[in-house]
This record gives sequence, C-alpha cells and structure tokens, in this order.
Amino acid sequence: MSTVRGEYVRSQQNWAVDQERLRHDQALHYMGENALFCLLWTARDHEAGLVGLCPVCASDRIAKAYGQASRATCPSCFGTRFEGGYRALIVRPAVFTDADDSQSFTARGVVAPQEVHLETTSDFRVHSGDYAMRATGERLQLRAPQRTTLRTGFGTPYQRDVATGYNLSRAAVEDPESVAYLIPPNTDDLIEILSRTGPTPPAFADIEIIRAPLIPLYERD
Repeated sequence: MSTVRGEYVRSQQNWAVDQERLRHDQALHYMGENALFCLLWTARDHEAGLVGLCPVCASDRIAKAYGQASRATCPSCFGTRFEGGYRALIVRPAVFTDADDSQSFTARGVVAPQEVHLETTSDFRVHSGDYAMRATGERLQLRAPQRTTLRTGFGTPYQRDVATGYNLSRAAVEDPESVAYLIPPNTDDLIEILSRTGPTPPAFADIEIIRAPLIPLYERD
C-alpha cells in the first residue's frame, strides 16, 4: 500500500514585496535625483495594436521595404517609425553613477563616450533605445536593464507583481546633435521641470504623458 506524501507550498508574501519596494523607493528619493524617462514605441506595441505607423516617414517605399523609418531625425516619430514616437514621458527618481570623460578610436573617428549606470523604480518597463533626461540637460540612451525581483513563494515572478527595482542599467550620453534632443521638452524647460522644489516628492502630473501601459500586458514577465 502506497502512501501519498503531502507537501506544503508557501503562498506569495505580498507584504514582503511591498516593504522591499518601499525601502527601495525611499532610498531613490533620498539619494537620487528626478529624471525624465522617454519610453519609445516598439514593434511589439505596433503588433499589439497600440500604435500606428508614422504618417511622415513610414509610408514611403524605403520604409516599407526595410521596415524602419526612412528618416532617423524625423520630428514626428524621432526615428522610431511609429506615430508620436514615444508611449510615455514620465518622471521618476533615479541614482546615477559618476561619468568620466574619455576618448576611443572607432571607424567613425575619435569619439568621447560617457557611460553611466543608473537605478530607478520598478513600475515601468525600459527597452534598449529609450532615453533618460537629467536636470543637467543631458540626454542618455538606455540599454536593457537587469531587473531585481523578490521571490517569496511558489509562482512565476512577473515584474508587475514582484519586481523591486532596476539594477544598474547602463546608459550612454547622447551627442547634442542626436534625435534625442528633438524630443520635448527643450533643454531649458527640462532643467526647470526637473529642478522643481516643494512637496516631497514634487508633483509632475502636468508634464507626464502616458499613452499606453507602462508595463504592457504582453511583457509582464
């Protein structure tokens, strides 16, 4: 006669996730700075029906043949090929590492790259190519981040449910001639916005634009 052995599977401890997020966000507000994040539309957003193609640069033969914008500096889509260019402009606290000027030799000549690492909140999804804008006026292109998730029980660790932060995402400072500087606001307004004082944290609802979920349902994991 066989005996069925029962096993206890611990359920997810939501309070632990909430506490870890609270501590993480407090540290960002205490030690970091406010940054404006520009989240660009992606091909998956287009496939999901969230955005159409840019009416300015994505309708000619070149764009249709190669599946990309025919103008890298399009003022309408900012080179993304999708209408409006971005799905969200949001302000979040972030911690940036220091960057030292350097030079490197490339096929295009001598360049002076500046790479930093940053950490910010977990309530939105970053993709490679998105931008972070700082109160210094600099605009940085982001690389795909490494997420930090807190597993407290059996189950799939979806970002929306158990992520606690982005851990040291890399970002490179963009050249002033880059298309990144066509994205509103202009540099003077950007510096004024991110230098706001008052309540802790200051309110930015008047300048934030959210055109789609910050974490799309098809990218929950």
